[in-house]
Amino acid sequence: MPLALITGGASLICEGVAQSLARDGWNLAITDLNLEGAKAVAARIEGAGRVETHALDARNIDAVQSLVQDLSQRYGTIDGLVNGAGGGRGIGFQRKPFVETSQDEWERILNSNLNTMLNVTRTVLPVMIKAGRGAIVSIAASRGLRGGPQASIYSAAKAGIIVFTQAIAQEVGKHGVRVNTIAPGNAEARWKKDDSDARSPLGRNTNAQDVGDAVAFLLSDRAQHMTGACMDISGGTALH
Repeated sequence: MPLALITGGASLICEGVAQSLARDGWNLAITDLNLEGAKAVAARIEGAGRVETHALDARNIDAVQSLVQDLSQRYGTIDGLVNGAGGGRGIGFQRKPFVETSQDEWERILNSNLNTMLNVTRTVLPVMIKAGRGAIVSIAASRGLRGGPQASIYSAAKAGIIVFTQAIAQEVGKHGVRVNTIAPGNAEARWKKDDSDARSPLGRNTNAQDVGDAVAFLLSDRAQHMTGACMDISGGTALH
């Protein structure tokens, strides 16, 4: 069975990703700063091969390298990577005009959303290149497609993920590695109570299954001719 490494795995969205990959028969390495949350997600997974959990601060390149080395030695390679670490509410992000933001806020948002993806992608890519195969999906956001007022730094971080993906896909395609992004809309989260989104023509938030099914598709051979793409799963709110 192939192995998928998931960062930010304790989130509701990444639980949906893990469930979808499990149905497709993947082994899973679910990681998060919140190890207990990752373990709770793993306990609810059905139909997968092997499921393991690890505490991981993806902002820490040394910790990332140590984990990737361990996984690649034990499994032979890492077949899929889902960059799900990030977010806003969990790191204290509050919507406000750009002129009221501080450099500390910029660094926290960029480190959690952009640098985490760079750290893990940089570490996993050599493993995939050596194997001559692999697929990476990074979770961006509709704000990365259409910047949102009072969310300028978050929008910039997510846009960075999308454009980085377009660039790196052109570098690694010759090695059999595909790299894509997902742009959810107003996505459900564990802290949200309301599942309706009046802005969407479909009348609801993007849910975890929406994202999970899209990620599973992009990691599979069904998407073998897709790379550098950004899949819009915003329920019609981005319309890019």
